[in-house]
Amino acid sequence: MDKFEVEMQHTEESLQALSHMQYDLFCTKNRVVRSVLSLGFVILGVVYFSHWWGVLAIAYGCYLTTSTYASANHTAHKIAAQLKASGLPFPHSRYLFGKESIRVISLPGGEELDPLPYSKVSGLGEDNQNFYIFRDQYGGYVIPKDKLGDRESAFRSFVESKTGRFFRRR
Repeated sequence: MDKFEVEMQHTEESLQALSHMQYDLFCTKNRVVRSVLSLGFVILGVVYFSHWWGVLAIAYGCYLTTSTYASANHTAHKIAAQLKASGLPFPHSRYLFGKESIRVISLPGGEELDPLPYSKVSGLGEDNQNFYIFRDQYGGYVIPKDKLGDRESAFRSFVESKTGRFFRRR
């Protein structure tokens, strides 16, 4: 018997949130380098503000800071646009959390994907609206917290105990 069962229909917003969490979990090195470069350019620009390129350095440093999710947003918008252009609906799935693995059933057809053993989960993320469970650095699942109701805390504990990982908050 399954411990938790959740049904989820993607939207443009959920695809974007998934892309952001994917970036947060798997692109830490990129984020650190961007932050260091941003700070460096801003400091360089402040020191040489009287030169034209000092202002340019500040602008570029600010761009690096504010465009953190530009690549993730591009990917999410591209997927959403492809789905809309093809006339296909956004992905709709049922997630069944059993003793050994997560079963994913594609809706409305009922096709079941390969189960994801908890030991193979590569990342867990969380924000105010969703939990995110990643198969690998390239794909994951969104579990809306509002679908769990008052079982949100029990769900978090269950998944963390099964995977041996902890949900990382944005």
